[in-house]
Order: sequence, then structure tokens, then C-alpha cells
Amino acid sequence: MAAAGRLVPKYLNVLKQFVNLDSGTHDRDLVQRAGEFMADAFGDVFGHVEWVGSGDPRIADTYIARFDGTGSRTVLMLGHHDTVYVAGTAGSRSFRIENGRATGPGVMDMKGGVVLGLFAVRLLHDLGVGDLPRIVFVGNPDEEIGSPTSRAVIEDEARAADLVLVLEPGREPGSIQTTRKGVGMYEMIVEGVPAHAGARPEDGRSAVLEMAHKTIVLHALNDFASGTTVNVGVVNGGTRRNVVAELAEALIDLRATTAASAEAADRAIRSIAQSVVVDGTRTHVIGGMNRPPMEKTERSERALAIGQQIVAEMGLDFLEVNSGGGSDGNFTAALGVPTLDGLGPVGRHAHSPEEWLDVASIPARMALVAGLIARGTAT
Repeated sequence: MAAAGRLVPKYLNVLKQFVNLDSGTHDRDLVQRAGEFMADAFGDVFGHVEWVGSGDPRIADTYIARFDGTGSRTVLMLGHHDTVYVAGTAGSRSFRIENGRATGPGVMDMKGGVVLGLFAVRLLHDLGVGDLPRIVFVGNPDEEIGSPTSRAVIEDEARAADLVLVLEPGREPGSIQTTRKGVGMYEMIVEGVPAHAGARPEDGRSAVLEMAHKTIVLHALNDFASGTTVNVGVVNGGTRRNVVAELAEALIDLRATTAASAEAADRAIRSIAQSVVVDGTRTHVIGGMNRPPMEKTERSERALAIGQQIVAEMGLDFLEVNSGGGSDGNFTAALGVPTLDGLGPVGRHAHSPEEWLDVASIPARMALVAGLIARGTAT
């Protein structure tokens, strides 16, 4: 880890510049600028960078950095440079280090991980490690909204890879993540019949009442023991206090640990939509599974064993972790490609003003990623 430690000042210099660039997903020009900053940095180390247009004028483009190693295998690294913060946040909460913690918008989710991928390869260069695999880094501009334009790029690159390393934040210095819940995103819309709530209420068919019944049944799908969760997070309906509601809408979040349980929950949600409690109402559903569950396979187990060995060689405690949140690793794992996740620096409080990254964790995490690049394709 000593060689990795010597790179930390340079790492922090790049991270500072990166964090101080606003890149909220919906601010296309700002996300593009942040992507171009990192693409230039990757180009200096990897040698080749290409861009794939998003095809959506609201979303920035995806960059792909390629390192032509002499080995016969390919390692794909994934990271996103979009954040959840509005323009101006970087100016009001710019990068700083205090008491061993780096702070700033997106510092751990996941700009710290993106920069770590760059410096893991620099570390291998500095150590003179030969016969490296081909290395590909995909810089995602829209992960925070479900990777709608970058998913196809990620999946295309994953099909040619032998190992995927996802640089989302780490839990502990010796932790590696192998499973994540799948994520479903739904909008349920109930159409009713409006009427005057005082003069002719019997002529109305309340969409709000129908949605209330459906909300109760949807929440009954929760099975905490198996890991399936359904949450009706937002409900809107009606127009006036004295009008029987003609329309009601709900945004629904589904999480599931396996493909089978995700499919079962999806069927249940659609069945609830088709059922009718308030006669005369109609319901339809938009959406579905956005990210398939990230499930562990025999090949990912072998990659994990190599990671565990690297952690032990560094004298750290190994920890295998899972998460209810999704990442781009969900896509690659669903293709059957061995995928290790949560490999970025340790941090906490993503998506909040308290977001921080543990500076002391950087050398170990950099050495772990470098070791997985050099040795992890032997799976």
C-alpha cells in the first residue's frame, strides 16, 4: 500500500477539481463538462478515449477510456460522474478536507470512485506490473436517474469483459460487494368519474378512493424476510375539495433480491392495477424493473475469493456486503459477467449535505482495485 499512499496527494488534487465541477444529472452542459474533465485525465493514462452520444438532448454523453494491455483478458470498470445536486452546490459547498474526511457534492457518490479507477491504473504503471489485461472504463452521465442512455453502452462493453469492477462507495477498507437488490420503478394511474361532491356525489367514481385501496394492497406485498419491498412513495389526486376525484397517480418503488422474486412482485403489482374496488374506475401502470437484481454466481464467487486474498495480504479484515440500492453492476451481473461492486473509497451519507469520504481509506482501496485488475481475471 506504500506506493498507493504516495499517489494520494495527486489523487486528491484531481478529486478536488472534479468535485468542484457541478454535474447534476439534468444539467446536461455541466455533466458534459465534468465528463470531459475526467475523460481527458483517463486519456493521459489509458491512451484512448471515445464518446457515445446519449441520443437525448437533455442528457450528456458517455465516454469510454481504453487501455490496450498485453494480456488476453478484459477488465471493465464502471463509474458515474452525475450527481443529485443542483447547479451552484459546488460553489456553496466546495471540496474540503477536515479531520481526515473529504467533503463536497458527489465526493463519495461517486466521484471519489471514478478518480480511484484512474489512479489504480497509474499505480500499476508505477509498480511496473507487466502483462496487464485490456482495461475499459465507462464514464456514465445518467446513473442517478437509472442509466437510461448509458445502459446499452455498459452492457455492450460487459459482454466482451471477463470481470467487472464497480467503483461505487466502499463500506469498509476491506469490503467488497457482490449482491444488490433489483430496482423497479412504476407509475400507477387511476381514472375515475368526476362529480359535485355535495350535489351529486353518487354520480362520481373516486380515483383517490380506488388508489387508497390499492396503496394498502401494494404495501401488503412487503416481505422483509425475503428482501422484497414495495413502497408507494408519492400519491397525487383530485382537483378540488368539493369535486369527486377524476384522477389519481402514485409512484411506486420495488426492490427484490432475485430475478424470480422481482418477476413475482411485478406480476402482483400489475394484478393489483387490474383489480377494481370502486366500480367505474380504470387503472393502468407505466414502468417496470429498471435494474435487475445483482445475484452472486459461481464466477463472481471466484473473483471474490481473489479479492479476499488481496485484502488479507494488506492485513485488513475482509467484509462481504450487500445493498438494497442498485448500481450499474446490476446490469452486468444479470448478463452473467462476474461483477464486484462497492470498490470505491469508504464514505457515508450519499445524496446529502453531510456526504463525506474517508481519506485514510484511499490507499487500501486503490491497492485492492489495482490488485483485482492484475489478478482478478484469472476466474
